[in-house]
Amino acid sequence: MSIARLVLKALAYKAKVFEKSTIEPMRAQEKTLLRYLARNKNTEYGKKYHFSEVRSITDYQMLVPMSDSESIFPYVERIVNGERNVLTKDEVVFFGLTSGTTGKPKLIPVTRFSRAKKSETLDLWAYYISRDHPGVLDGKILAIINPEDEAFTKNGIPYGAESGHAYKNLPAIIKGLYAIPYEVFRIKDYESRYYCILRIAIGQNITTIATLNPSTIIILCQKIKKYKDVLIDDIENGTLYRGIKVPADIRKIIERSLKPDQKRARELKNILKEKKALLPEYFWPNLELIECWKGGTVKIYLKELPQYFGDTPIRDFGCLSTETRASIPLGDENPGGVLAINTNFYEFIPKEDMAKRQKRFLLSDELEKGREYFIIITTPGGLYRYNIDDIVMVNGFFNNTPMIEFVQKGLNAVSVMGEKLYESQLNEAVNRAVDKNKLLLEFFSASVQSDKPPRYVFLVEFDGSVPSGGERELLKSIEEELRLENAEYKYVRDAQFLDSPILKVVKKGEFERYRARRVMEGANDSQFKIPELTSDENFQKNFVIEEEISLD
Repeated sequence: MSIARLVLKALAYKAKVFEKSTIEPMRAQEKTLLRYLARNKNTEYGKKYHFSEVRSITDYQMLVPMSDSESIFPYVERIVNGERNVLTKDEVVFFGLTSGTTGKPKLIPVTRFSRAKKSETLDLWAYYISRDHPGVLDGKILAIINPEDEAFTKNGIPYGAESGHAYKNLPAIIKGLYAIPYEVFRIKDYESRYYCILRIAIGQNITTIATLNPSTIIILCQKIKKYKDVLIDDIENGTLYRGIKVPADIRKIIERSLKPDQKRARELKNILKEKKALLPEYFWPNLELIECWKGGTVKIYLKELPQYFGDTPIRDFGCLSTETRASIPLGDENPGGVLAINTNFYEFIPKEDMAKRQKRFLLSDELEKGREYFIIITTPGGLYRYNIDDIVMVNGFFNNTPMIEFVQKGLNAVSVMGEKLYESQLNEAVNRAVDKNKLLLEFFSASVQSDKPPRYVFLVEFDGSVPSGGERELLKSIEEELRLENAEYKYVRDAQFLDSPILKVVKKGEFERYRARRVMEGANDSQFKIPELTSDENFQKNFVIEEEISLD
């Protein structure tokens, strides 16, 4: 029996129980909430907010206020300093570190109990993948994560990237399914880390690729063209290229696993000769699935994957963050998935209410398809009515349970002259403009420029050649789509409160250089996102501009 069939058999019952619970989501939600409150009623937080008096969801909403990273910080700081029984009765065994791409990094407590509950949701996610793609575990998993970095609080509690911590501590029987040794992700030099990932992975039968951000996959693919000859030589000789910067201890670990593979080297040479390109769809013919984010602002990068992988299916990771795993994707078609109603308790604030003094806190059975909401979570790890500052959209229902997809991080909006332009609106406009002009972008970002009147600046790095006049046509299309997407934008443009936008074409490789610098400064490699919309007027100074195009 194959590994995939064993996984399916083991997890089928869990999936059946979950699907049954989605018929009456509020019954499952109240049960989950009351269980967590009863478990932690004697903690300091539980006593302060009278968890022992809660008998219903209504009681909970009356007694416990909404929290966020700022209000919870003093409690987390005390746990860091060694105190116990503060947020949970369970001992904190790890702190998940947020990506740090925006704002100050935050520490999220992880207990063995919260880790187990999160794993239950991961098990369901794995079940539906194995059900639909039974061959994913017949080969190796190419997972790309950020290292834990093995940092510790002064009381000896480890902290870092939760994905790295989980990867490092995989059970031995599971660890053998993964292509890349954990030590590779500890390589500090950005270029060298990617070379090592390719060196190891190209020599194996990869059946699935898993990493949060699709731009990570694209960068990896772009390295293949640069290093194809060196990679083939290394595979043929069982060596690791000396022209990269790999610490001696890590190089020793990698080289220990390498053996000459002349057969694989011949296969790669033949691919180059016959296909004129070394692409993953050719050298990983058994690749069944790509697992990455599909919603929110990464949609534009998904358009680049087919040129490397053909029609390989892509499945969303779902609404996943350091704080929680909130959804379970059931298929490949759409981003997002079914609300994980047995793992966390959820409340939802309509997006338009967030700026209001009186906010509506809706429950899972009060949501509407097509509407956007801030998601408020209560978790098994000690976060209570916690605003993770994520906006989700309901894209349907499974039985009676909402299916949600990530839209954007908070109200990431810019309003220079009252237009209230959201990052999600910009993303939709750019996606349509790119499709209309049949172009591919390496990256895109918009910022403000304080001219008189002010205007938006669109930074873009193209992937591939652009026909004559194509840059101006793209700018024209973005402007047209923004006017359709945002009525206030159309108004301030028509009223000449905003000047016409400018497209600035950045030098080839600038996105990668900026990303590498941010990673070296401590940003999470696998979760790094370049802001698609920012009010920072100095942001464009991070890039070398080769050409400016205007509509005037």
